[in-house]
Amino acid sequence: MSVLYSADHADSERRWRAAWVPVDRRLLGLDRRTLVPAGLVVLLFAVAAWILPAINSSVSVDDPIRAGDVLQVGEDVQFVPVAGARLLTGLRQGQPDPTGSYPGTVAVSYQGTVFEVITDTYRGTPAQLLAQIKKTNEGLRVADDAGFHVTGEPVTITNETGDHGVAAHFDGTNAVGLVAAFVFGETGVEVEVVGPQTVADGATQEIAAMLRSVRPIGDRSGS
Repeated sequence: MSVLYSADHADSERRWRAAWVPVDRRLLGLDRRTLVPAGLVVLLFAVAAWILPAINSSVSVDDPIRAGDVLQVGEDVQFVPVAGARLLTGLRQGQPDPTGSYPGTVAVSYQGTVFEVITDTYRGTPAQLLAQIKKTNEGLRVADDAGFHVTGEPVTITNETGDHGVAAHFDGTNAVGLVAAFVFGETGVEVEVVGPQTVADGATQEIAAMLRSVRPIGDRSGS
């Protein structure tokens, strides 16, 4: 009996070691080697759709956006948030972190809506990036069944500098919104707008202006 137990235990330990992924190879608990090349699509939509709105509704963020503020996303992208919004995560242009860099994710909240911009290296078209985002997140569910589903057909959008992207609407149990994609050179940009079922017309126009303000820094246009 003890011999059989020892053999089973040793075999189990070998299987565990073979499947174990070192900490430096994990991201969000997943094996980095199994992730798609563009980090844009690794459950980031879930963060924007459910976690950030929850934070926005339960935590008072005292970092108001003022006229003239520009937010920088990574090294290659910037956008102009609406005055009166609240900065949830990210940094203003000209105010990098101690290492001189900017995070690849920036999010603001405005009148109950979360506007998030995520960047990462990507080689492809905006349409391909949006399709990848849609495929990766289709049918996602959370514990309270507050899942989302991309319902709209992709449409072409254009930012203030003439770069073209694509966008599609999505519906969820507790929220609705829009996901958009741009590609500037070799930088992929995912924009997620998540909010309540009803948003004031004025807020909708200002959020649309934020979307149009997403642009490359310098001469990095590629779409």
